[in-house]
Amino acid sequence: MSELRIGGWARSGGLVGLVAGLDDTIVTLFDPGERRRAAVARADVEPLPAAAVTVTVSVDLPVPHGLDEGPLRRWVASLTDETVRERAYAALAESGMDEGAALPAARIDVRPVASGSVCLCGSRTPAPPGAELVCANCGRLAVGPPAGG
Repeated sequence: MSELRIGGWARSGGLVGLVAGLDDTIVTLFDPGERRRAAVARADVEPLPAAAVTVTVSVDLPVPHGLDEGPLRRWVASLTDETVRERAYAALAESGMDEGAALPAARIDVRPVASGSVCLCGSRTPAPPGAELVCANCGRLAVGPPAGG
């Protein structure tokens, strides 16, 4: 890919992020993992190839009957982020409380999507491996499964 597009991945110096803003001179990159953004000169930005993958997070938990999805999602999210998990463990330990709620380890499995392109908006379009195309639903970059596997 040689063209920058909203929703595509790019690099500028040490920052790798999604293209979240784009004009003739400035590109705004957003690193979703670190929750930071930077506006950089377009000339200093390199588009990066991307591929569609399925990420599955799993964790075994004891939960009460009737637990709402919101609190369960937040708990699982806190177990998925090692920094948050370690902080929760330390806070419980420092308070003299049982650290059990911060003990379960989340497992992350990453594998190529079975077929088609994936866009950040959730749209899927038939596409061969390695494909990059404009999402018909929102105009962002959509990518297919990794080429070769």
